[in-house]
Amino acid sequence: MSYHQTMVVLANSHEQRQEDAKGTGVYSGAPSSIPEHAPTTLEEPYDHMRLAIELWLLEKYSLTQSKCTEATYRDILISLHTHLQDKGLSLNHPAEEIVSAILCWASARTPGSKRQGDVAPSTYNQRVAAVSSFYRWAIQNSLYTGNNPVEQLPRATIQKYAKASSLNPQLVSIKLNAIDRSTPRGSRDYVLLQVALNTGRSSQELASLTWQCIRIEGDGVVLTFKRCRGGKIMQDLLDARLSHVFLAYIRTIYGEQLEALAPTAPIWVSFSDRSYGQSISSQTIADICESHLGISTVRTLRHTFALTMDGLGAHISTIQERLGHESAAITTSYIHKLKKSYNPHATVLADVFGLEEPYTATRQA
Repeated sequence: MSYHQTMVVLANSHEQRQEDAKGTGVYSGAPSSIPEHAPTTLEEPYDHMRLAIELWLLEKYSLTQSKCTEATYRDILISLHTHLQDKGLSLNHPAEEIVSAILCWASARTPGSKRQGDVAPSTYNQRVAAVSSFYRWAIQNSLYTGNNPVEQLPRATIQKYAKASSLNPQLVSIKLNAIDRSTPRGSRDYVLLQVALNTGRSSQELASLTWQCIRIEGDGVVLTFKRCRGGKIMQDLLDARLSHVFLAYIRTIYGEQLEALAPTAPIWVSFSDRSYGQSISSQTIADICESHLGISTVRTLRHTFALTMDGLGAHISTIQERLGHESAAITTSYIHKLKKSYNPHATVLADVFGLEEPYTATRQA
């Protein structure tokens, strides 16, 4: 079978598999058919490597429903595809002809970037991982012959969680209590931040919450997060007090008849003129964090959750489970990095070296 025939067979095969899977949930998160811009006949002129990219994404992410990762990996592969085309090359060229070009592309910033120098090690590694995954899939499906060109590339050394930081729980409490909860917007912000701090969930997981993800159990509320990292489904039972505050906010937004609420109704609604009543984005959640807590990322709330749990004596396996880490070793490293600035002997050291209060004129007198 020729290369072009293989592409068409793959396209039609994926389309048929999705049709066969209707009602089974096997491909519940995948598009109902091959993307509109992808061909399914040999007669239609098309960039076949672009089709290969779409088919790879379809197979890799149809089960996980990780739309953010899918979009990121699509951008990475299309960027490389364009870069190679500009040099008269293609993704399906032999490894020895494109490996140096891939290395230059993976290390360089995108055109128009305001920053100088090479990209961050994590960005470089993400690009290499995405391209390597694509080539492994292409080789497996007989769309690429030869060795994976990316296997020859070095990986950048990364100090994991090097920039991880957390907030002081007492200061967080003071700032949360300063939020004006008499308005729907203030109520939303307060409850959202409390849920984030009490569950350790990411901005994407929080933003994806709809009414169908909520279950009331006695005095508590169970939140189901369906779009967690690695395709996992996570659940959190809120404290009775937080559950009460959470439901009070929902009733403020939607009224008392919660049983009539549509399953797809967003939990965190927008109050902007352009998207009033719709679900807020991860960026809006970051803006809420900046407005009330002075931080620009929700990740810091996740760090605060983890470190506070550790400080309260939670077992590392409990923290691991709540964060969704694959192993306790990851969680242990995570907590260790968060503690890197803490010195339990700092006060004693200050006493040893005779630290005194700031000098003032009153004290001199």
